[in-house]
Amino acid sequence: MSDRLSELRRQRALVAEQLAWLDREIAAAAGETPASPAPPPPPADPSRVPDPPAAEEIPAEFRTEAERSPDKMRRGCLWSFAASMTFLILGVVAVYWLHYR
Repeated sequence: MSDRLSELRRQRALVAEQLAWLDREIAAAAGETPASPAPPPPPADPSRVPDPPAAEEIPAEFRTEAERSPDKMRRGCLWSFAASMTFLILGVVAVYWLHYR
């Protein structure tokens, strides 16, 4: 089996899993009892497929941290910007100093 074919099959399995999740969410929002979903087909390479519950927990963790300390986030962004600009200016000065003098 070619790499492209296995990649396409893996992508199809991921899309099928996402659609099943979407159907469950729509049924839950509409107040319906969702039908028991058929298990998704096993992926071609399980080591390359991320764990969906873990992927949903990570953004929630960061979102709660950002909600608790927006000032800390703002300061961090400003410090990152200032550090980036400092390194850029130092790089330009170094190039000028070493190359044109």
